[in-house]
Amino acid sequence: MSIETAVGPEGWDRSDQPYPYSRVELVEPDWTRFPGWRDVTAQDWASVQWQRAHCVKNVRQLRSLWGDLVGEGFYEDLERDQRERATMSMLVPPQMMNTMAPSVVPGGPGSLTEAIYADPVRRYMLPVFSDRRTDWSSHPHATRDSLHEHDMWVAEGLTHRYPTKVLAELLPTCPQYCGHCTRMDLVGNSTPQVTKLKLAGKPVDRYDAMIDYLRR
Repeated sequence: MSIETAVGPEGWDRSDQPYPYSRVELVEPDWTRFPGWRDVTAQDWASVQWQRAHCVKNVRQLRSLWGDLVGEGFYEDLERDQRERATMSMLVPPQMMNTMAPSVVPGGPGSLTEAIYADPVRRYMLPVFSDRRTDWSSHPHATRDSLHEHDMWVAEGLTHRYPTKVLAELLPTCPQYCGHCTRMDLVGNSTPQVTKLKLAGKPVDRYDAMIDYLRR
């Protein structure tokens, strides 16, 4: 079910709107459509522990999940990106994977290839080499620390940019790694393109330093 949400002033011509916005009823896609999850029960799927234990962390695990529903060329495309372009290591939880190509019914070998290539969530979470421009593989102004947060550390991991706000980076990890992370300098495992910054202090010492700064 979809609900049209485009609205405008009286006399507004809807044809002026280039994109037909719609709101889709939120329904969990059928995860068993993927071969690797064919036998996963609803109880397992709802388990936080199961979700964490079955995150996709490499191309081998992705192959185990999608099998031949996605053509071999896609996996090769992804492997090349991981070798030559990727700034983030792979870490995608099952529920995020399940949002990719949610409405396409698998119909045999290669039947998901086109939908997976076109899927916007996949493009953000699992970019492949052919997704990227040949002249700019990333944004032309992208750097290891595009937001210059490290330059504004007042204690290790604590950025103070605005008068009443701070950003505290307590851990160098996230529940999932976006393929185009603005904090690629610190977050995740190193890739062939980016050797990640390591937090030097012990967690308890870093947290104490942050709290000490905030109390001043």
